[in-house]
Amino acid sequence: MKKGLIQFSDVSLDYRLYRDRAVSIMETISNVFGRKTSCDWFRALDHATFQISPGEAVALVGSNGAGKSTTLKLLAGIYSPTSGKVETSGKIASLLDLGVGFHPELTGAENVYLNGALLGYDQKKMFALLPEIAEFAMLQRFMDTPVKYYSSGMFMRLGFALATSVNPDILLIDEVLAVGDAAFQAKCYDRIFGFREAGKTIVFVSHDPEAVRRLCTRAIWLDAGRVRLDGPVDDVLGAYLENNAGKLHITAQSASPREWGNREVFFSKVTLTDGNGMPKRTFRQGNTLKANVLIETRNGLNIKNVILGFSIHRPDGETVLASNNLENGQPLLTINKSREAFISISPEILEPGNYLLSISLTGNDTDYHWQDNFYPITFLGTKVIPPLKINNMEITGLADS
Repeated sequence: MKKGLIQFSDVSLDYRLYRDRAVSIMETISNVFGRKTSCDWFRALDHATFQISPGEAVALVGSNGAGKSTTLKLLAGIYSPTSGKVETSGKIASLLDLGVGFHPELTGAENVYLNGALLGYDQKKMFALLPEIAEFAMLQRFMDTPVKYYSSGMFMRLGFALATSVNPDILLIDEVLAVGDAAFQAKCYDRIFGFREAGKTIVFVSHDPEAVRRLCTRAIWLDAGRVRLDGPVDDVLGAYLENNAGKLHITAQSASPREWGNREVFFSKVTLTDGNGMPKRTFRQGNTLKANVLIETRNGLNIKNVILGFSIHRPDGETVLASNNLENGQPLLTINKSREAFISISPEILEPGNYLLSISLTGNDTDYHWQDNFYPITFLGTKVIPPLKINNMEITGLADS
């Protein structure tokens, strides 16, 4: 096999989940000599098959529990498959749990030698690498200090520098690029991009679509242990985000759905569509998002000067975009019993991911009806700063009913 090649052939991995737990030595002995301990099996990977060629940068995407980290641990040799075959060729470096294997009583330098020995390097080789590791981790002054005195950031920086100093053929990365401050994170990305440019094989697990796009050209979507889709990174990420758009659950209090107002004017029906009128909750860059609303008044009143507004929020509740017909220089609405209106937005640039749409009816110093964080939507595209801005927007009413 050529160095850097990875082959997963019909791989399954089962975990045993024990139902009983011995709480004393007597119970442990009793379990050994006759008492049966009940257990279940959990299938973490289910007949997964794929191949990664030397020099490819491939992302594993999927929800929590989909099997991404399990796949990396199989590649690293930490687990053995229950069935199927895992084949790799060449030297593997794992960025899974940075600093695992460090002894707290040993100094930074001694831990470098110890972990080098575990990786198959002699002391002479690690002695030559030590200055580079210390410089990259910005720990030159602290290499003779026991790591038990390191801060968590120092500990993680040393772990990253050590794991990436050995020039591997295959680099496995599992959600570890939040190491240190922004400057050090940039150094981490530069080093990983250097591996990619040098033709090393990279397998990357992350929940950050932008990080996946920056690093990888291909993605594999794992769903409940199965390979659901394998292909170009934009296609796979688009399908994955679109699939999860309707499953968005917001737990932060600031982003919980909330409805309020005196309801003298209220939304009786809201439909989200694309520019062609097709119901939709997922929008690609350049698509038109259209909120078609039916507005009614209580007791058939005729109410003038109504402001129709909207806002788009991140899942944590942070507002990224907001406007209304008053701010946009468009006519205020007159609601005579009922009226149709629409909000039409054509984003020029956007940050991919899940968002929440809020809509509101105000005016005459009154909050008529607010639907805050009510409508989950997903934007697909390439991240650009600022994250979201409007190319075209229209908020207006149709003919009076």
